[in-house]
Amino acid sequence: MDWRARSFGEAKMRKCVVPVCIFFAAAFFTLGVFEISFPDVFSLTNFDFVLNKFPRAWKYGLHIGIAEVVIGALLIIPAWRINKNLTAKILEVLIRLGIGGMFIFASVFKIADPKGFAVLIAQYQFLPHNLVNLWALILPQFEFWFGLALIVTPFVKECVLVILALFASFIIALVWALALDLGITCGCFQIDGAQSKAEAWTALIRDLILLGPTAWLLTRENKFIFFIANYGVNK
Repeated sequence: MDWRARSFGEAKMRKCVVPVCIFFAAAFFTLGVFEISFPDVFSLTNFDFVLNKFPRAWKYGLHIGIAEVVIGALLIIPAWRINKNLTAKILEVLIRLGIGGMFIFASVFKIADPKGFAVLIAQYQFLPHNLVNLWALILPQFEFWFGLALIVTPFVKECVLVILALFASFIIALVWALALDLGITCGCFQIDGAQSKAEAWTALIRDLILLGPTAWLLTRENKFIFFIANYGVNK
């Protein structure tokens, strides 16, 4: 009986480790993406106590963000080894909520200001002039509805294919802008027009990082997120 009780206790403890690892993995990954995407708002190097100790830390915000993403990815490994099925289900819920929510958030300002977004698209000098206004109207709708569908519908694979195509279009546009030295931000979360080449690089790195977890969703079955969150994690 003691052996069985001890084994049962160890099994429960190992199962509890999975959510803890995933929590910290998600926290580090999210912080990393925010550090890369919004260095003026979410950067750890913005704190006075950090700058007082390391005056040149502000130059390494991108490096810190990438390091946080790597740490987050590494924290998934022990959880995956302990319980692959549970880890995969928790990750699926978090990724669908994160990617879907990000696309919904990114679409809001574009829908509210299609004229400003059209001006930003035109600055890329990529699309023919007669397609700029049409794309400025269509793209935000794709972002909003497929981001929402990724969260509330069971059609994971179909939504992910569209979202991957959107990521591909963003990456191509950013590479184009960098190749021509246009110094334009991606316009993902705000309409600011031309900024700096460094910001275009950070946007490109962020999109490349997010390709991984998004593409991983193609390996998952089409299910409502509600059933995964409420029933799947208990199996």
